[in-house]
Amino acid sequence: MRKTTVSEKEVMEYLNFLRESGATNMFGATPYVIEEFGLEKSEARRILSLWMSNFNSAGDYTEVKD
Repeated sequence: MRKTTVSEKEVMEYLNFLRESGATNMFGATPYVIEEFGLEKSEARRILSLWMSNFNSAGDYTEVKD
């Protein structure tokens, strides 16, 4: 386990919100992350993958498993 960075935590909290909104299938969330946070595609995918591996419905992303 490692602590998340501030930006990782922000994106993962956003992904929880996006999931709850039903706006997209989460496998298609990369463009939403790019648009919302201005990240490069590879970074958006990396954090989305991290979120998927550590999904927590309560939104607690203080620590994650890589």
